[in-house]
Amino acid sequence: MTSLDDMALFVEVANVMSFRQAAEITGVPNSTLSRRISALEKAIGLRLLHRTTRKIELTEAGQLYYERCRRIVEEAKLAHQQLSDIAENPSGTVRVSAPIDFATHFIAPLLPEFAKAIPRN
Repeated sequence: MTSLDDMALFVEVANVMSFRQAAEITGVPNSTLSRRISALEKAIGLRLLHRTTRKIELTEAGQLYYERCRRIVEEAKLAHQQLSDIAENPSGTVRVSAPIDFATHFIAPLLPEFAKAIPRN
């Protein structure tokens, strides 16, 4: 099965129609990017890109594959972002074990501001 990373690389190449620009955007070396796209084409059994020395064009199969992969990659990025958002926001119960005088004078005055900053869902 084709990896999501290879799909994402193919989508980036198809977006900019340039291996060099896609390599700059993704941070993957140009030679590695080209090799992975070739491996993707071999795994699928179809040419996705028509390459010349001057330009890159999507084949008919490449256009179909691009449309599907673009949506899949966007959904995967959205899922990743949502999980990152959840991980950034604290959740759960805060328990404090402290002497009553300390809690009354120092912790209690901070609780309303804390509750506003981190609302419950």
